[in-house]
Amino acid sequence: MTHSTYLARMALLMAAVLAPAVHAAGTAAGTDITNTATATFTDPGGTPVTVPSNTSILQVDEILDVTVVSNDAGNVAVTTPDADVPLKFTVTNIGNGDETFALTFNNALGGDQFNPSNTRIYLDANGNGTFEIGTDTLYVAGTNDPVLAADGTRVVFVVSDIPGSLANTNVGLVSLIAEAVTVQATPGADAPGTAFAGQGALGSDAVVGSTQADATAQRGFVVSQVTTTFTKSQAVVNDPVFGTNAVPGATITYTLELDATGSGNLTGAAISDPIPAGTSYVPGSLTLNSVALTDVADADAGSVVAGTVTVTLGTVAAPATNTVTFQVTID
Repeated sequence: MTHSTYLARMALLMAAVLAPAVHAAGTAAGTDITNTATATFTDPGGTPVTVPSNTSILQVDEILDVTVVSNDAGNVAVTTPDADVPLKFTVTNIGNGDETFALTFNNALGGDQFNPSNTRIYLDANGNGTFEIGTDTLYVAGTNDPVLAADGTRVVFVVSDIPGSLANTNVGLVSLIAEAVTVQATPGADAPGTAFAGQGALGSDAVVGSTQADATAQRGFVVSQVTTTFTKSQAVVNDPVFGTNAVPGATITYTLELDATGSGNLTGAAISDPIPAGTSYVPGSLTLNSVALTDVADADAGSVVAGTVTVTLGTVAAPATNTVTFQVTID
């Protein structure tokens, strides 16, 4: 190798190693970059002459780079206890050649309130990005390490059980680590620019990139458990003769209270109550949290249809209390 060829090779290598790790690092590993120069001149006898140089061949090395990102917008809500709850990550090969990656997890991180248990790694088997315990593939290190092409991605689930007797808002953190197998085989050889002769694509050298050929991302589980109480009370507010006695013609106010404590969301919440036999609904008496609702099924949350009072609450974020009132008269 000539001195100029060596300098060109090193310049190409260091540019790739030090480039920001956002996507696959340029030209595919193993590609031969060839160049032949020509010199032209007129010799002393007046004859035009063209002379080719030797052909310079430079093989592009493989850059070993990877990213891991969490696909969850925040900590994943769980109950206590809970089982087989996934965290979702994406592993991306941002090097320039096919590479095999080893996966590990850490479920004993600091800065949280509990350690998730029975933690396992699953590989998304059908590419739908949704964890399916009977479909997705349990990862076994050294057996089914994912092989990713340049810019290739793989969705990975880190699945855990949640212990019992935890407090609301307790958090348990888990991290996923991906490391190029080429580097993993040589502990301590992860400094950027470290080369592994002949271990890259098509026999090229493999070179540790700016990510040091490994990456980590973490996400957590947060205990989000809601306790509900639902109570109904009644009060005779007036009667036509005696004041507050339950006699025909008296008005009864019913109060329905749904109390959600803890943290987390109730979804699809609704309150319904049939009008009692022997009574008649007082039109326009329906309220939610002291705000009047219409009796017909329309844009607001309330309705009185077919003898039943219904109030749709939708999603209720605990802690919260919702109170419904309506009135009837005794026939």
